[in-house]
Amino acid sequence: MSSNNNTSVTLAILQLQSDFRYSSLILGFILLIGGVLGNILNIIVFIKVGNYKSNACSFYMFVRTFLDLYVLLVGLTTRILSAGFQIDFTLMNRIWCKTRLGFIDINNESTYTLICLQAIDAFICSSPSAVVRQKSNIRTAGYLVIGTVCFWCIHEIPYFIFQDLVIVGGTPICIMTNTTYAQYRIYVATLGIVTTIPITVISIFGFLTVRHMKTIGVTRTLSSLTRQTISMALFQIVAVLTFNGPYTAWQIYSVITTNVVKDTYRRAVEQLIASFAATYSYGPYASSFYCYCLSKRFRNQLIVSFKELVCGIRTNQVFPNTQRSRTQN
Repeated sequence: MSSNNNTSVTLAILQLQSDFRYSSLILGFILLIGGVLGNILNIIVFIKVGNYKSNACSFYMFVRTFLDLYVLLVGLTTRILSAGFQIDFTLMNRIWCKTRLGFIDINNESTYTLICLQAIDAFICSSPSAVVRQKSNIRTAGYLVIGTVCFWCIHEIPYFIFQDLVIVGGTPICIMTNTTYAQYRIYVATLGIVTTIPITVISIFGFLTVRHMKTIGVTRTLSSLTRQTISMALFQIVAVLTFNGPYTAWQIYSVITTNVVKDTYRRAVEQLIASFAATYSYGPYASSFYCYCLSKRFRNQLIVSFKELVCGIRTNQVFPNTQRSRTQN
C-alpha cells in the first residue's frame, strides 16, 4: 500500500511539473516578446513626441523603458532558459553567477523607485494648489533619476562580493555565501524594496491622485499633457498591483512557512508555484506600453510617430494653448 501511495505521489508530481513547466514557458515568451516590442515602441513615441521631454512624469516613464528592457532581455531570457530548458549559465560561469542577479536587481530596484516617483509626481501634478504643481519639474526629475540609479548601484555592492559559485558534493551551486546578508536579501530586499514598499506607496498616492482628479476644478486647470501622463501613471499602477500583488503574497507565505514541516508533495507544489510566480513577476516590466495605450492620445501619438519613422511622413501636431502654457505642471 505504501509503495502504491509513493508511486501515485511521484506520478502526480511529474504531471504537475510538466503542466507548470509549459505554463511558465508560455507566460515567459508572451511577456518577453510583448514586453520587448512594447518597450521599443515606448522609446519611439517618447523620442518623437517633444512634449514628453518637458514633463517629469513622462521622463520617469522614458527612463524606466530602458531599465525594463534590460530586465526582460537579461533577466527573463535567462530565466526561460533555466526554468524551461534547464540551461543555467550561473552554474557554468563564476562571473555570471556573481553579476547576473546583482545587475538585474539594480534595474529592478530603480524601476520600482521610479514607479513610486511617478505616482508621487502624478499626485503633485493633480494638486488643487498651483504652488504644489510647480514642484514637479524636469530638472528635479533628472536629479532624482541619477540619484536613484547611483544609490541602488552602491546598495548592490555586497551582493557582488558575497554571491559565488561553489561546489557542494560535486555539484556546482550559485549561492549567497554570507548568512547575514542572505537574511537581509530575503526580509528587506525581497519583502520590502521590490514588493511591499512600492505597492504601499503607489496605492496611497494613486488613491490620492484619483481623489484630486475627481475634483472638476482641478481637472480643468490641468494641461492635456498633464492629464494624459497622470492617466498613464494610474494605468501603470493598476498593472503593478496586478502582477506584483500575487508575487508579494507568495513571498510572504514562503517566509512565514519556512520552518513548517512539509511532505514531498507539498514541497514540490510550492517549488513549482514559486517558479511560476517568479516568471509572473516580470509582468510590470512588460506591460507599460499596453497600459499607456489605454490613453487615446497616446495611441494617436504612436500612429503618428510610427508613420514618421517607417514612411517618412511628417505630421505637424497642433496642441491647445492650455497645453503649451502648462507643460511644466
